[in-house]
Formats: sequence, structure tokens, C-alpha cells
Amino acid sequence: METFRPDRRHFIKLCTVAGISIFAAPTLWQLSRGQPVGKQQPDWRGPGGGPAFRTDGIAKVTGNKIFGRDFRAVDMPGWPDRQHYAFVVRCNRVERRFSGFDWAQIPTGAEPYARVTAQTLQQQGIKLPEFYGDLMLLPEGESPRYYGHAVAMLLFDNFEKYATAKQALQFSKEFIRYGEQTPPLERDPYASWRIIRVEGPGGPTGEDLYSPLDDGLFFPQYRDHKAVWPRHADQAGSVSERGIYYAGQIREQIEQESTAGNWHLVEGEYRTQIVEPMMMEPEATNGWLDADGKTLHMVLTSQSPQDFQEMAAQLVARSSFAGKIKNLVVHSGFVGGGFGGKDHSIFPYYGLVAALFGEAPVRLANNRFEQFQAGLKRHPFHMRNTLAVDKNTGKFQTLLSEMQVDGGGRQNFSPSVAMVGASAIQSIYYFPRNDISAVANYSVNVDSGSMRGYGTMQTMNAMEMMVNRAAQELGVDPIELRLRNATETGWRNTQGAVPQVKVRYREILERARAHPIWAERAKRKQAYEEKEPGYFFGTGFAIATKDYGTGGAAPSAAVQFDENGELSLAIGFMEMGTGTQTSQAFLLEKTLGAPASECHVAEIEAWNALQQFQTESPYTMSQAHQDKMSADPLWTPVVAMASSASMSSYFQSHATEQAAEILFHHGLLPAARRLWQAEEIDPAQLQWRNGGLHYQQLPSLSLQQLAREAHRGGLVTGAMVHAFNRWKWAEADFELDGENRTWVIDGLALRRGPRSGSGGTGISSADYQVIKRRAVRYPKTSLNNAMVTYYAPTAALVEVAVNKGTGEVKIIGLQNYMECGRLIVRQLVEGQIEGGVAMGVGHALYEVLPPLAEGAGNGTWNLNRYQVALARDVAVWNQRHEILEPGSETDPHKGIAEVVAIPIVAALSEAICQATGIRFNDTPITPEILRRALNPEV
Repeated sequence: METFRPDRRHFIKLCTVAGISIFAAPTLWQLSRGQPVGKQQPDWRGPGGGPAFRTDGIAKVTGNKIFGRDFRAVDMPGWPDRQHYAFVVRCNRVERRFSGFDWAQIPTGAEPYARVTAQTLQQQGIKLPEFYGDLMLLPEGESPRYYGHAVAMLLFDNFEKYATAKQALQFSKEFIRYGEQTPPLERDPYASWRIIRVEGPGGPTGEDLYSPLDDGLFFPQYRDHKAVWPRHADQAGSVSERGIYYAGQIREQIEQESTAGNWHLVEGEYRTQIVEPMMMEPEATNGWLDADGKTLHMVLTSQSPQDFQEMAAQLVARSSFAGKIKNLVVHSGFVGGGFGGKDHSIFPYYGLVAALFGEAPVRLANNRFEQFQAGLKRHPFHMRNTLAVDKNTGKFQTLLSEMQVDGGGRQNFSPSVAMVGASAIQSIYYFPRNDISAVANYSVNVDSGSMRGYGTMQTMNAMEMMVNRAAQELGVDPIELRLRNATETGWRNTQGAVPQVKVRYREILERARAHPIWAERAKRKQAYEEKEPGYFFGTGFAIATKDYGTGGAAPSAAVQFDENGELSLAIGFMEMGTGTQTSQAFLLEKTLGAPASECHVAEIEAWNALQQFQTESPYTMSQAHQDKMSADPLWTPVVAMASSASMSSYFQSHATEQAAEILFHHGLLPAARRLWQAEEIDPAQLQWRNGGLHYQQLPSLSLQQLAREAHRGGLVTGAMVHAFNRWKWAEADFELDGENRTWVIDGLALRRGPRSGSGGTGISSADYQVIKRRAVRYPKTSLNNAMVTYYAPTAALVEVAVNKGTGEVKIIGLQNYMECGRLIVRQLVEGQIEGGVAMGVGHALYEVLPPLAEGAGNGTWNLNRYQVALARDVAVWNQRHEILEPGSETDPHKGIAEVVAIPIVAALSEAICQATGIRFNDTPITPEILRRALNPEV
């Protein structure tokens, strides 16, 4: 029987994994002082009806928004008030064997009470989850697999010892001992992808002769740790033989048409750098193994706490601690920035190990040096690209690309980043034929992961650089060339899939072409250079369209109202600074007449009411397995998903709106019928106006009136849903109140009448009863081969002045265009645009992080060496943006958090080219690089 101390009454059991019960703790900010961050303020509305400030705005400026890094043992109810500390020792070289430690380097009086090494982990049977590979700590006698490979963890019983030892050891060249030199480690690539497509006689909207969507995917063999693609070609053969046949046809046609002088080829190599996410909050954990209660508590700063829960439980269950731990309690709250760098990071597992061996709660927290050395990075890409353009029409004919992606020392998300980068390189353009390959490689660099852009920052900017170069070489206006090649709604992408959104690329291009920055660029260049003879002036343009989604999206939402009509909302997504909490709360107003008074993010416990389970990976399961499991009304391809900034506006919003619609249809609408004493009501004629529900000439009803009647009559007062999207939404049939209806969800639970809990408006699974679906229709598993079908575009016009002597680049003017479908909160979108500009400028001009021994893995990098874009670099007062109005009231809310940064890079590169006459293919284009290019004799 489970035993708990009194404070454990707050913990809610989720499920059992490998014999260990997983629990979710209350959200962390409820433990802090003051107003809960999820609660709306009475005066939060602005003059236009929208929010005057973010839901968490007051808490942020008054210090009440508490992040996971801020918590110590004394802040956690029921924990001992003693705080211990952990320090992870990491290798700063890879070319020699690790041969132990010089323990004498630790200052006297600052010795750790525990030294955890690879031998310690082996003795206790502790192994990393398979996702992260092996060798959590490097054993003696082995060569480091990558720069920053951890070799030991030291535990200290007070901060003074910890700080003293860390100061002595962190940059020491003597503490870690190295032996003889060893050859570089070689491994097979993490993954390889190839996207071959040839359109058929029906053109962009017709059937393809060959495509991944229709024919499937094939993969290479690995020889000498390099990808070797099949060579046998047969038009009527297997998927690989057909693919190789059409790849050969593409190359033959390029050779013939270019030799004949019909096609112009733009060929080049493009490289991008390693980039540090630079999130506000470096990673941290605090963990406590309560031996008496056989409970392991973990406070996380993770974008993916659901995945940690399951994998951590499995790690413990396979170890010698299995009999000592019966419960795993994961405390998860606000994440102080992430940019993808905290999505499936390996860091929390080191915190878990620290807690297992600690004699009290143990805090493991990176300082900025450690975050540089061990945190996930943006993948560097090396691309060899060929763009074929018809000289007479300016139409793109073929795209070839061979990408080498550096994944660093652990796999992480490198396979999917390579896939997304490959599928995204086409950007807004249509290609009748393409052959794109991407290989994600192992290296001794620091791990790369899901940082903002997810491969598209790298590949779409290379495409824009090629398009700008093609325009110059063909003598065509760059925007005109784009207009000739922009894809249309319903046209196929490079995988042969049809995007699920209406595209408006031409509208953006026409707006940019008419803008004075572009239309008057020659005049403005002449005027500026006459006024400032020490500078070159140039104008650049770029456009991009970013995919959003994973092909395995699984959002959940719960909406309910109390007897006073106060709305509460719970969602599974984290709040990472994008304003998800604010926007999701405000979504309810259209359907339910008011925004949520409370919005609880990072919810985990509530979804237990849905009773759903999953089996195989949604990306690898067969159609037969999906068909078989769909017969179970509680099965779903994915129970929960990690959070990312570009996913909430579309995917989470869908679940939130579905829950709201079900709550209205089965709660408020029946209440309205009773109060109006009118059984025949046409829902299409109902309107919310001035806080009341209106219907024809009947008196308006307030949300409070409707809520009281729903509670009194035992109607639906809460709706909880789960949805699944594999590039299309799943649909399911439910019988509710004698009515059969299809909803675009796959899981449903309802609350009827008053809540059974003890006050408050928080959402509890105990109040909800699962409603089993009668039938479900999941998207076919073959849609995995579509790779992407949702897109959001943005474009940038940039004016720059380049100092002829120093190479410094000043942004003189910047105009952004964004098409994000239906806006939820305009100010939040504007914030994403402004932040994206800064990230794009940094990637394009400043952020240098060398690979290998000189890079972050050596442990000496911080902001004293790594230059990010500052306010003075991003034209704070000279930025303008235009957000296109939605095409219709049914336009989706598009995910835009990643795309805003992308075109800034290529626009700056082209502006520099137009200013200086020098074209660059690689990023960053630093002042030093420019200075040398402009002054080669110096």
C-alpha cells in the first residue's frame, strides 16, 4: 500500500510505468506568494476588447512568476529544508583516453560526500533511456564520444563547499587525467532521407509519376560510416529502384537542357553555423529521494515533462533502486525560455541521478558556461545545391540538394531535423522535379536538437540565397522571379503532398514589391551613399514558409464553468514566453461569451479522466496495427506531446475550441432552451453580444444565468477532449444526450452539474466521466510520408549600410510581412515578429560558435565570447510589420513562432551583396569577414 506524508494529499496519480506510480504535482506557481499566475485580473481587457496585458504580466513584473530554476528545497512543502548541490565534471577534449581524476585538485574542506562515476552507475544498473544512447558517464579507459562528455558527478552538502570546488575544477586542466592518443571515433549516421519527386502529365495538381507520398520512402546502406544509396534503377521495380530511375532521369535532363542552353543552373555550397539557444533560464533540476515514502520528487525545467515521466520511471525500474522507489512525482511549472533547447534534453536525467545518490534534496543547475558546454544547439548544415531555371520563362525546373547535418555526439532529434530541413528547402516555390537527400551525422561536437527553426532556418535561407543569385544572373527582378515560381493552393510539395492550408504567397510578394524600400531602392542607395561616403548601402528581400506540426500532434484541453459563469481552462502545453496562457484563455470568448478566468498550462493530471492509452510509435506503426487498435474506444496513437512554440496556436487551439463547442452544445444551449422555454432553436442564429447570448427577439441571457441553469439541471458543465493530427485531424462519433454527432477529436470526458470537489475552479479528473467513442477515423499511416502539410509564411525587406572600413552592418530599415491566419492576440504575434527579427539578425551577422576543440564543448564559452544581437543591432525604432488580414472567418490560427526568424537571414545576406557586390553563401557574415572581404590587401 502506498504511504504518504500529509503533504502528499496534493499529488494526483497518473499511471503506473514498470511498477512505478507516476504522479503530477500542483503547478509550481501555486506554491509562490501572491496571485496565482493562471488567474485573470479584473482589469485585464484593453480598449479594443482584447487583453491589455498578458495573463502572467503582473506576476512577471512583480516577481510572482516563479520558474523551476528558482526553487530550493525550503520552498517545497514537505521537503527537508536542507539543500545539497551537484556538479557535473565534463571532458574538454576527445583525442585521448580518459584515465581518471587527480582528486588532490579539490580544495581542502570542499570535498564532495559522494562521487558518482560510470562504475557507480554500472553497479546500480542505471542506464540512459534508449533515446539518448549510452555512456551517461564515460568509463575510465574510454575516449570521450564528444566535447563536453560527462565523466563524473560530485555531490556536496552545502553551497560553500560546492562553490569552492566548482571554482577550482570547472576550468581546471589538471583535474581530469588523459592517457594515450586515440583515433577519432567513427559511427554510422543517425538517419538518412531522400525525397525524389517527378510530376505527372497533370502538372502541379495531377498525379505524380513518382513521390514519397505515393510510392513510399527508401533508405541507404552504410559503408565506412557513410550513406550509400541503392544504384539499381528500374522504372517498374521496387520503391528504391523506381526512385533511382527517376533520380537518374532528373540528372540526365539537367545535363541535356543546360548543355542545350535552355536551362540556367545555380550551383553552390552553403554552410550554417552551430547556434546556442541562449534561453533566459539555463537548465536546472532539484530532486529529492524520500526514502521513507519510497518517493522520488523531481522539479524540472523541461519542455517535455510527460516524456521525462515515462522514461525516468523506466530508468529507475531497470536499476537497483526499483525496490526503493514506488512513486515518481514530477513538479513542472513555467519554463524560462526554451527555443527547443529544453525539448527532450538529456539534462534532467543527470538531475535524476543526483537525486538518487543524494542524502538530501539535490540541486543541479547549469551556469552559463555549463549551458554552452552541454546544452542542445542548432544543427549546422552543409548543403550542395543545384537550382535549374528555364531561361525563357524564368520557371524553376529542378532542385537538387545534398545535405550533411552535424548532429553532435548524441542523436537526440537529429533524424527528424534532417527530414524537416530536407522537406522545407523548397520554401514557397513549386518544382516539377526534385531530388533532395539529407544525412544526419554523428560528430564529436556538442549535441544538437530541436532549436527554433528545426532545420528550416538552414535550408530555406540557402534557397533564398540561390533565388536571389538566379535573379541577378538572369537579369530578372528578384520579386518578379519569385512571383513566377510561387506555388498555389492545391499544388503538390516536394513530397507529393497537397498542403492543408490556403497559400497567399503572391499577395505577400505583391505587397513587398510595391513598398518604397523595394520600389525606390536604387534612389535610396544613391542618396544614402552620397550622404555617407564611408558606407555602402543595399536592399535585400527574402520570403519563407515554415511548416508547423510533427505528424503526431496530440493536444488536450478541458473547459468548464462554475455556477457564477466563471470559465476555467486547462491545456497540456507549456508556457514558454509565447503567451500561450493568454491566447488560449481568450479563444473561449467566441464560443462561450467570455475568456477563461483561469488558464492552467502544463496540465498533466486532468487527462487521466480520458483513460486513453497508446501502443507503438505513430511514425512507424503499420496501417494494420492502427486499424486493429482503433476498435478500442480508448486507444490513441499518442497520449501526450511535448510543447513547442509554433504548435500551440493551431494544434492546442483546435483542442481548446472543440472542448468549448461541446460545452456550449451540451451545456449552455440546453440551458438556454430551458430558460427561453423554446425547444426549437437554430444555433446558427445565436450570437454573443455585450456579454449576453442573443436569439431573435428573446431576452438576452448572461453566461451567469446559463451557468446556474446548467448546474441546477445537471447539464454538461465541463468538457475535456483529446485530439490527434497526422497532417489531418482524426474524427470520432459520440452519442451524447441521445444525439449522435461527429467531433474532430478522438477522446472525450464530460462533467455534469456541480463539481464533486471541495471548492475552487481548478480542473480535476475526478469530476469527469469518460465518454467512449462509437467509431473513429484516423488519418492513414501513409501520411507520415507527407512529412509536412501545414505552412505559415513571412517575408522581410531589409536596408543596410556597410562600413567600408570595419565591415560593420547597420540595419537602416526593415519591413516584415506575416500571414498567420486568424489572429488570436495581435500583440503576441507582434512580439514573435520582433523576437524573430533579433534571432534572425544574430544568426546572420553575429553568432559565431566554432566546432570541435575551439567550440562550446571546451567549457570556456559564455557571453563574453558569444555575441548575440543587441537592441542597437536590430533597428528597434526602424522595424515595421504588416500582418495580413485573414482570408475568411474560417481561416486557421497558424503557428508562426519559428518562421519569423528565417527570411531575415537571407534578406540581410542579399542586402549586403547589393551593398558591396560580394555574395556570401555561409553564415554568419560577421564584421570581421566583411572587413577582410572589403579590404583584402589589409
